[in-house]
Amino acid sequence: MNKEPIIKKVDKSNEFVGMRIEDGEINIYVPQVFRKETNYKRDLLLFLKSISLIGNPDKEKLNKGSDDTKDFWPINSYLWMIQDYLENGFYYNREKIYTNSFSGKIEWKRTLKQMPIYSDGNIIYDKLVTSKMMASNDLIAQIYKLCLKQSVDKIGWIYNCNFKIEVQQIVSTSEMISVVRKELNNTFDDMKRMRFNHMLKILKTTEGNKMISNKYTYGIKNYYYVFETMVDKLFDGIKESEKKKYNPNGYWQLNNQGPRLASSLRPDTILKRNGATYILDAKMYQYGVTKDVRDLPETQSIQKQITYGDHVFNTLDKSDNPKVRNAFILPYNKKLENFLNDPNTLKYNDGNLAYFGQAYTDWRNAEDPKDYEKVYAFGIDFNYLLENYNRPDYAIIDTLCKRIEELIKTI
Repeated sequence: MNKEPIIKKVDKSNEFVGMRIEDGEINIYVPQVFRKETNYKRDLLLFLKSISLIGNPDKEKLNKGSDDTKDFWPINSYLWMIQDYLENGFYYNREKIYTNSFSGKIEWKRTLKQMPIYSDGNIIYDKLVTSKMMASNDLIAQIYKLCLKQSVDKIGWIYNCNFKIEVQQIVSTSEMISVVRKELNNTFDDMKRMRFNHMLKILKTTEGNKMISNKYTYGIKNYYYVFETMVDKLFDGIKESEKKKYNPNGYWQLNNQGPRLASSLRPDTILKRNGATYILDAKMYQYGVTKDVRDLPETQSIQKQITYGDHVFNTLDKSDNPKVRNAFILPYNKKLENFLNDPNTLKYNDGNLAYFGQAYTDWRNAEDPKDYEKVYAFGIDFNYLLENYNRPDYAIIDTLCKRIEELIKTI
């Protein structure tokens, strides 16, 4: 039976998170805000799947074994292979074997081609041709076992089963890919095609040329890229193609030269709701665990949000952006005692959304304050986010927007 995974929490958002396996010992490094619950293996799996949200692995180095590769683990294919094995056993290519015997399915066409015996006017076929489907211990069956073993070694800990898969690799990964592709192209059986496609995904993302290893590493640093994407999905941010106009730009005008772009600032999420533009900044900070004010966004982050607000309010079409608001979204653990029993942490939607407070500066025009000069800080329960980020949560969105509008009215 696979060993139970050991959960190790990391303190900083730029430290390694993911999974390291060595000699069967499984260590999973998760953000400190991750909560271990009854169904924690499911949540760990959701966490590992979330790593692929960084999109292009070149954006953030993906740690996969000893070789530097550019592919994500095909976790869904690992799961499919294990489930297929649990339901159907080992896969073998099966071929029809014909024999002259009385066991098996009678193949009448072949039998009738035999020489019969004539007796008392009767035609007797004493050599029946029968068939049986026999497993052929061929290369495709071995490749299947290799894919299955790699799947079990990496995520077999999800299941409470005793897996014993003995197999040796005798050909290279590239040769196996060629064999499976050939089998895929020669079959019209939907189940086989699905199986071969999952095998190909595993083969193509294997580190180096060895299918089986006693050491695996899968993860990233700077998980905040992933957190930003999950927040953007949950809060129904506008498409990237529509977001570019919300980027404030800086320029250099050197002597006797044309203007040159210095750089662009990029807001994480733009939420359009009820005639208002909400600029959301996802911050993978530790306040949602420590409840320490030193773990809240610093002044430069506050100023950056106000700059976004200035840009939208002063340069974009007023009819499309008549109202501009700012908010930080931080991960938090709703079941930590320091939040659970704190009357000053305002909780909504079963505690999955929380309001912490607001940030402001002392250098803006106090006589003509703008709504976006206050940046409201909200927490989203991290485990809830892992489970629900794949689709917009309109109940959470409605609560967030309603609460911000209520706060603005009290200014």
